[in-house]
Order: sequence, then structure tokens, then C-alpha cells
Amino acid sequence: MFLMEERETLYNYDIQNDCWYVYSNHRPHITKILERAEITRKDKNDEGRIIAVEGKVEANQVRLFKELK
Repeated sequence: MFLMEERETLYNYDIQNDCWYVYSNHRPHITKILERAEITRKDKNDEGRIIAVEGKVEANQVRLFKELK
């Protein structure tokens, strides 16, 4: 389990393959990644619970948009 200040979700774009890799150790994001990504790595604690995950998503699954005000 990660402390609150250690939790993160990261997106990395692979320009050669036109896809994104996403990593998270934040529980709500782990759940979404497990449901929507092609999983490339799962880290588990001693009890077998997934505590971090990495996956590949297609470019059309990532949206960058102007902030709503």
C-alpha cells in the first residue's frame, strides 16, 4: 500500500507506435486501467492484492481538452 503522497498516475506517449502507456498505484485508477487497457504489468502485495498496474491504451482512449471554467 502506498501513502497518499506517494500515489500517482502517469501517462507516457509512444510516438513510434501511436499509443499511450498508463501506470497507476492509485486504487480508483487501477480499477479503470484493469477494465480498459491491455495490461503489461501488475504489482501485488504479500496478500495478493494489486497495488500498481501498467497498461497500453490506444491514442483514441486519451483525451486532452481545454479546461472548463
